[in-house]
Amino acid sequence: MKLYHGSKSGIKGDIQCNLSRNKCDFGSGFYMGDRAEQPMGLIAGWESHRFYEMEFDGNGLKIKRFGNTYEELLDWAVFIAYNRNPEWYADYRKLCRKYESYHSEYDAIVGVIANDKMFQLLERFYDGTLCDKALIEGLSRVKLGNQYVLKSSKACSDMHLRILTERQLSERERKLSLAQSADHSHQMAGIIGELQRRYRRAENIKFFDEIMEEWG
Repeated sequence: MKLYHGSKSGIKGDIQCNLSRNKCDFGSGFYMGDRAEQPMGLIAGWESHRFYEMEFDGNGLKIKRFGNTYEELLDWAVFIAYNRNPEWYADYRKLCRKYESYHSEYDAIVGVIANDKMFQLLERFYDGTLCDKALIEGLSRVKLGNQYVLKSSKACSDMHLRILTERQLSERERKLSLAQSADHSHQMAGIIGELQRRYRRAENIKFFDEIMEEWG
């Protein structure tokens, strides 16, 4: 399968799974997306950037996939919160054990991309402004594709991953990516406002802190 990766300064040496920051969506790993637009947007503002087309073969790997059901999308959102803000989980040992097993047991994790624009939606869920149903509807309306995060040296090996092409973005691609990022940010603000109004008095809803108590 063809995937895409963006680097602010280029890949040096062998591809490794432990060079990214721990507080990324799925923790430390080698991140790729199934749509070119998202990694392009991450690197468009960096002069020494490099854009890669990759060939990924997941056969023989243990892969955790977050699906599109209510339960799976909530699990995806709570897992991202665990990775970005682990201090929130100090009193939730059951959740900590569950999510640490995702890091230790899987060669790769696949789920919806949560870029900076999507994180506007997640932040409103985490701070209690949006309920679970509002979050799920918001996710269904923002189609960013999936991110593939390689967590093991096996997944990053030549047997499973290889670079097809490496290049810099054209000036047109850079300008388009930056413009799209600004436009998506504006669109997300409008979606959040609409969701807040729609679910203000909804019934049978849950908020992030309630889900943490229930699951933790």
